[in-house]
Amino acid sequence: MIDGEARRYGTCDFEVDFKGKLAEPMPSVRGDIARIYFYMRDQYGIRLSKQQTRLLEAWAKSDPVDEVERHRDQRIIEIQGNGNPYVK
Repeated sequence: MIDGEARRYGTCDFEVDFKGKLAEPMPSVRGDIARIYFYMRDQYGIRLSKQQTRLLEAWAKSDPVDEVERHRDQRIIEIQGNGNPYVK
């Protein structure tokens, strides 16, 4: 989470702190991003620190799976044969 960040991208609610290597997406997609990271961790061994995991868990809780995310996961299943188990 980036406090007091400048809006460099106009009306797009996405902030980046390049020096701190941080990014803050808009609240309505944070859960989607968290579930993608959990999938990548489980499928491909992407490492997440305890701090990252806690943040992503909070994002997933505050932004539950919605119909758009379910539809995207269904399309992925049709193409690649498996989906994200975190999208239920």
